[in-house]
This record gives sequence, structure tokens and C-alpha cells, in this order.
Amino acid sequence: MVRTALLALAMVAACALRADAQVTISSATNQLFHVNDASTTISAITVTDVGGGNIKANRDIRLIIPAGFNMTWDATVPTVTLGGTAAARCSAAVTYSAGNLTVTINVNSAFQAGEYVVISNLKFTNFTATSAVNHLAVDLKNNPGVNGTDPKNIQIDPYYNVAITPATQSLASLPTNGGTRTVTFTLQNSGAVSDSYDLLTSKSPGTVLTVVSITGTSITQGANADSARRAALASAATVTVTVTYRVGNAAVGTVDTLQLKGRSVGNPVKTSAALFVVTVMRPVLTIGKAVAPLGSPLPGTNLTFTSTLTNAGTASASTVAIVDSIPSWVEYKVASSSTTLPAGVTAAIEYSNDGGVTWTYTPASGACSATAGFDRCVNRIRWRLLAALSSVAPNNQGTLSFVSRIR
Repeated sequence: MVRTALLALAMVAACALRADAQVTISSATNQLFHVNDASTTISAITVTDVGGGNIKANRDIRLIIPAGFNMTWDATVPTVTLGGTAAARCSAAVTYSAGNLTVTINVNSAFQAGEYVVISNLKFTNFTATSAVNHLAVDLKNNPGVNGTDPKNIQIDPYYNVAITPATQSLASLPTNGGTRTVTFTLQNSGAVSDSYDLLTSKSPGTVLTVVSITGTSITQGANADSARRAALASAATVTVTVTYRVGNAAVGTVDTLQLKGRSVGNPVKTSAALFVVTVMRPVLTIGKAVAPLGSPLPGTNLTFTSTLTNAGTASASTVAIVDSIPSWVEYKVASSSTTLPAGVTAAIEYSNDGGVTWTYTPASGACSATAGFDRCVNRIRWRLLAALSSVAPNNQGTLSFVSRIR
């Protein structure tokens, strides 16, 4: 009698073990999705037959999205990738049912105890609304009592997005020589709920531009000048982002590009980027010298010296000064200095009798024992342009001249 009772208890215990889940499901990671996400490949799912014989030809594997969870399986995926010790016991072709909330993997032969299959490359889609934390489930066809729940989470958060405008800006700029300039962008919360944003800059090739700061309302600079964060911004709201930068010394025509990227904190895969393209420009001044008459004129001959100034660069030239030396073998003709300059450009003509140390000398007839009408004290003439000289022809050129007499 006692032996019979013990045997009965043993059979009950065995049945109890058999009635436990016996089949487990586990995704590789927790999965967070967002409203309006594109079709998304799943984290690999491992299904294990703990006791053996539960997963078999008449008990196919059904992976189930819980009712009310706002996504479906992507039914455009016809096959899966199978791995694990029981991969050969299953078919890669899949079918969908229950409004695409269930995907079925056909089983061809029985799993042995502890065998498992790893199912990859299925996709989720139709993220229509937010959903709280939930879990996938596994169910065996024709035996709904043998099932398991995935311990890993699935969740759908609100729709986040971002826009940075304008998409592209361009500027031709002189080197800033240690100074700074600014460029502004507009950051917009194009998502459905309040969100914060990382603001990140990068440069290509990075040979000219240096980012000094990223500033704006409720924007906090990061540890580095090239990054910052904008605090929570309401849906559809905008904020101006100001990037302060320097332009380094580089050859005329050198191009560098600064990119400003806005990245959603709520959903970091949502980004938007805008470009700022800077082309280095510079004035390039050339001076051509001429004298008339040519040849070997005799003493007492008046010589006309002419300098032709040309800005052949890509930017106007400001604060230009040209200095001519008067050799000792000639004497300067008083009041002979003249200019021919583009409209709107004038020059101050200044004289030095001490090699350019000072520029306050006024030429005088007969000075330093010169011939009447001439001045031997003058040894430098300076023309200071009082307006910028354009780089655009024909307004990029002018002439400066004076007369000296051979002694």
C-alpha cells in the first residue's frame, strides 16, 4: 500500500514537471521602438525545448505579439535565418496569421531535451501608437497549454523627430586672424512630443574651420566646443542655434565644410543635419613698375615713374599703402605725384625725408640744394588708399605716378 502510494506521488510529480513551461523563449535584448518607425529587424529569438519532445512536427513554433500591442510582424519577410542545435529540425519558410500578430515556424522533427533554435531576420512593422512594456510569447500549434513568455521587454515610445534648416549655407570669407564669425541655423522639434536634442558639429576636411561655441536659448555647451544640448523643446517649436567659428589662414579657394547635426534624445536614430560651406578668399596685390623715357637719358631729364596696382585676388583689399623710394641720383619734382583710381577710391599722398621713419614732410622748391621746382630732401613717397580696392575688374586696378629729374 505504501509502495503504491509512493509510486502514485512520483507519477504526480513527473506530471507536474511535464506541465511546467518546458518550452522557453528569450530575445537577445530588450527592444524599444517608436511610433512611425520603419520596418525593424528583430533581436534574435531563442526557443528551447527544455524537456524534449514538446516541439515537434505537429507542434510548430508560433511567435506571438500580445494583443493590443501596437505593432505587427512584417509579412513581406518570407523566410528566416535559423541557427542553434535544432536548426535542421525547422523550415526557414514562415507564415503569418491573426492579423500578422503571429508568425509560424514549421517544425519537421521532434526536439530533444535542451535543443534550441535561434530565429533571426524577422521584422516588426506598423508602429501605430505607443505601447507600454510587454513581452513576446511562444505557443505550440495544436497544444496551447505548452508555451512560454519572453523575459525581454518590448515597448513603443512616442514619435520623436528633428529638423535643422537651412539645409545648406555658403560663404566666401577672409581668414579671421584670431577673430570670430557666426552662422545661424533653426532647430525644430518635428516630433509629436516634447524632446531634447544633442547638437553636434563636424568638419570636412577640417583644414580651415574651428568651432568656438554653440549657443542659443536653453542650449548648454558640452565639454567640447563642438557639441551642446538643447533642453526640452515642445512639439513643433523652434529655436535659433548660433555656431561661432574661426577661419584659419589658407590659400585662396580652399574649401571647408561644417556640419551641424541635431540628434533626438528620445530616439537617437532620429537626426537631421545641415551644411555650412566656407571658401577662403583673399586680396592678392601685384605692382607693375614702369619709367619713361626708356634708354639712357642724360642728366637734367625728367623721368616719370609709374606703379600699376592690381588686386588679382578674390576679396577687396583694405588699408592698402604703397611706398616708392626716390634714389639719390634724382630729385623729386614738387607737386608731381598723381593717381588714377577706380570711382570711389581716393588716396592720401605722404612724404618722408628720413627713410620712412616719419611721414610729415612737405616737399619744397629748392629744398636740400635742389633745382628750383624740385626737392632733394624727399626720399620716400607713400600712397594710402582711403577705400577698399575691389577684386572685380575693371575696378581692381589703379596707377600711381610721380616725376623726378636726373641730377
